[in-house]
Amino acid sequence: MKPYSKDGKAYSMPVFFGPTWCQQQPWDGGKGMADHYQPGDVHVVGITYETDEEILSQYIPDCYTLNAPQITVLVCEFLHLGWMDGRGYNLINVNCPVHFKGERDDLDGDLVLCMFEDNADPIIGGREMLGYSKLFCDIPAVRHNENRYIATASAYDFQFMKLEIDTSKPAADVAKATAWEKKSAGKMHYKYFPDSMEKGEDPKTNFTKAGIAYPVILPKWEKPDDYPYELRTPEITWCDGTIQFNEPTWYDWPTNGYVGKGLASLPVKKVLAARQFVYDEPCEYAADYRLR
Repeated sequence: MKPYSKDGKAYSMPVFFGPTWCQQQPWDGGKGMADHYQPGDVHVVGITYETDEEILSQYIPDCYTLNAPQITVLVCEFLHLGWMDGRGYNLINVNCPVHFKGERDDLDGDLVLCMFEDNADPIIGGREMLGYSKLFCDIPAVRHNENRYIATASAYDFQFMKLEIDTSKPAADVAKATAWEKKSAGKMHYKYFPDSMEKGEDPKTNFTKAGIAYPVILPKWEKPDDYPYELRTPEITWCDGTIQFNEPTWYDWPTNGYVGKGLASLPVKKVLAARQFVYDEPCEYAADYRLR
């Protein structure tokens, strides 16, 4: 058997064709494919709201503690990505503020409960290598008409999310909405892949045990001294908005509808703030590490 993961190179399924060329590569001073590192333009609309602490706590792995019963949903249009040769995709990031305290690490972060994307390549890379809870769904371009921005998401033609912001209306509490974001060391996740049973074991137990299960973090990016690209400073427009997660039946969403049910179970008690901004994303994910 070939020593796939023992030659110092990154492999991803299928492993048979050699090591992967992927976006999880650190800046190398432009020695390799320099255009790979071109940052993308990211257009974002989002909302932060308070929800039920007891319900949200049920979804948090035991290794984390919830800092506040807040959910932030960011709808991002990624454009002109260097690692995709100028192409792009859309994503929806759903996170909440947590704390991790272990034998070595003691820090706050944004736990990504789930991340929806409309392209398989970043989903596969993000799940296998970074441990992101990524899923596929249809994410159309954000509709924009003067002050209003409307974002939706659907699976199997079932619209499970609608987010709308109005930049003409003031935000309720920006300070509270961003208090934990300022303390965050990065995006936290829980990397999990089920194990396969041994021959002769009961098939009913197959995939019920963890093959890989541990917390990870992608720390906030630090710009290298020799990084050649200028990154704009985001100018955030804070405002008010609404969001609704619709609960699917099995017939609406037979595969990942359980995620939709979970999101719909979290009530929107109070919208703290909505936002709209544009920023440059360096797409450098190699610093992801295991929390201990």
